[in-house]
Amino acid sequence: MSTPLALACLATCLLQLPLEGQPDVRYTVMREFVSPVNGEAFRAPVLKDELPVVNWDYDRCPHPPINTLAYALVIDPASGYVAHPDEFNLETTWDAPALTDVLGQPRFGRLAPEGLPWAGAYPWEKFENAALMSAAREDPAHFTGNWWLLAAWSVRLDVISGHNEFDDEVEGLFARLPQRGPDLGDILTPYELQLAVYWEEVRDTGQLPDLDNADFGLALAWLYRSRGELIEAEYWLRTATLDNRDLAAQSSLYQYLRSSIELERSYLKSTKTWFNQAWLDAHVPTQQESSVAFILGELNRRLGDRPAALAWYDSAKERSLGMVNTDLIDHVRKLAGGNAGNEE
Repeated sequence: MSTPLALACLATCLLQLPLEGQPDVRYTVMREFVSPVNGEAFRAPVLKDELPVVNWDYDRCPHPPINTLAYALVIDPASGYVAHPDEFNLETTWDAPALTDVLGQPRFGRLAPEGLPWAGAYPWEKFENAALMSAAREDPAHFTGNWWLLAAWSVRLDVISGHNEFDDEVEGLFARLPQRGPDLGDILTPYELQLAVYWEEVRDTGQLPDLDNADFGLALAWLYRSRGELIEAEYWLRTATLDNRDLAAQSSLYQYLRSSIELERSYLKSTKTWFNQAWLDAHVPTQQESSVAFILGELNRRLGDRPAALAWYDSAKERSLGMVNTDLIDHVRKLAGGNAGNEE
C-alpha cells in the first residue's frame, strides 16, 4: 500500500542532525531481544520504569526528565521492524523483503555496521517506521496519524535531550541573559515560552546592549523550538541571520534548529493528512473526537494555518465531553488569533 508522505527535509539538512546520544543509565537498562523477522538476537536500551511527566506542550507532548520516546519502541537493526518492548518478540507476518518494500532504506546518515542499516536509529526513525507499517497494514487512519505525531514529538524532545553538540552554545547564550523563574500564576504557558516573552520585554527596554541580534535571535529560536512553536522559532532564526549573514555556516545550533524544524514540520504534515482522513472517514471514536479535533487545531496552528486552527478548536470545544480542558482550548485559540469564545 502506498503511503502519502510529507517529508520535505532535504538530505543536506538531515545530515546536520546530531547522532543519537548514549542511553541514560539512570533511567534505562539493556535488554536482549530476538527479531521476529530473522531470528537474530540483539540488545537495546529500554526504560527501567515509567517516568513522571514534568509538564506538557499545548498539543499534549509530554516533557519527562529525558526523551522517553527514544526508548518507547525497539527496532530490529537488520530489517527496521519496530514494536513496543513487551511486544517485540511476538510472532509477526512481516518478512525482510516486505519490510524493505514498505520502509525503504534509512534516510538519515549515521555510521551503521554493514548488514545492520537500522543500528543506532534515531527515535523519530522508529516512529516513522511504525507509521509506515501501520499504513501498510491498513490500520484505522487515526492509528497511523498517531505514529506520525509521536515522530514529531520525538524530534521536538531531542532538542532538550542533553546529548547535542550545541548544548554548550545554548548554555553560553542563556548565561548572558537575565534569569527568571516561572510565573506560578500562569499554569497554561510553558516556562520556556514565559521566558521568551520576558526576554523580548527586557530587550525592548534597551537593557541588553551587549547581546547582538544574532545571538538574541538564536536564544529565542531555541526557546520556541523546544516547545514546537515552529513559526516563532523560524521568525527568530530569520532575525538572527539578518544581523549575521554567515550564521548558518558558523553556528551548529543554527544548523540543528533549521534541520529539526523542517523535520518536525514534515511529520506534523503527515499527522494532519492522516487525522483529516480519519475525520472524513468518520472512524474516530466518539469519546476521542474532541481530542482529535484539538490536535488538528494544534497541527494547523503550528503549521501556520490559523483560520483552520480556530475552526478545529471550536469543534473540539463543542465535542468536549470533559476529555479536553476548555481553558486550554480558549488559551490556544487566542494564540491562533481568536477570542476565547466561538465568535470571530
